[in-house]
Amino acid sequence: MRPVAYPVLARRRLCPDVFLIELDAPGLAQRVKPGQFLNIRVGDGPDPLLRRPLSVCDADEGRVRLAFRVVGRGTALLARTRTGDRLDVLGPLGRPAPAPRNRNVLLVGGGIGIAPLLFTARRLATGNRVHAVLGARTREQLILRREFRALGTKPILTTDDGSLGFPGPVIEPAADAAAKLDRPLVFTCGPKPMLRALVRRLDPVPVWGFIEERMGCGTGICYCCALPRKGGGWVRFCADGPVVLLNEVAW
Repeated sequence: MRPVAYPVLARRRLCPDVFLIELDAPGLAQRVKPGQFLNIRVGDGPDPLLRRPLSVCDADEGRVRLAFRVVGRGTALLARTRTGDRLDVLGPLGRPAPAPRNRNVLLVGGGIGIAPLLFTARRLATGNRVHAVLGARTREQLILRREFRALGTKPILTTDDGSLGFPGPVIEPAADAAAKLDRPLVFTCGPKPMLRALVRRLDPVPVWGFIEERMGCGTGICYCCALPRKGGGWVRFCADGPVVLLNEVAW
């Protein structure tokens, strides 16, 4: 696989530290599937050396959208991208999320983890019944609410500070929603403590997690992004995931 430079159509701020970049990438938009990620080169020189892995927030009509939080120098450089620039992209990488049919699907997103679930909601809306619980620390950080509603999904909203929706984390609202569904299948993305708590609370419901993890090679060689698997071995999120059955992870 060779990297491709895609033109940037737009860049906008979703909240103070989260940005969305839209690429003109018809071929990529057709190939990429929910759960896969792109390895993005940031900067023109050798520093930063490593590409930044970003999950796909959405893809349709020949456009691919990436949402990311600024957490360091690499993402800060990426946030300076302007319309007309070209991004050096390697991907799509990783195994995609399962594609169920005729199921009750529950999407549970926390913070920036809401972003890749939008693409999942779009692709699973046909042939499934899609429900969502979305949470963040504050109302301002609860991103992409309108986009979920535009897909016909009416998300349950939560905020840690109680400024919008249910006060507190997503765990209990998600458990209540899952209890009302027949044979629910859960897809989730968010901070590791949230993922761990959600799996334990919903057990034995299958919970597929979109893991947002630092990566080195992005191909499974370096084990930089691995977590232990129940029964032995490792889960490499770049190669075995980034969508993995969280019930199998030895938290």
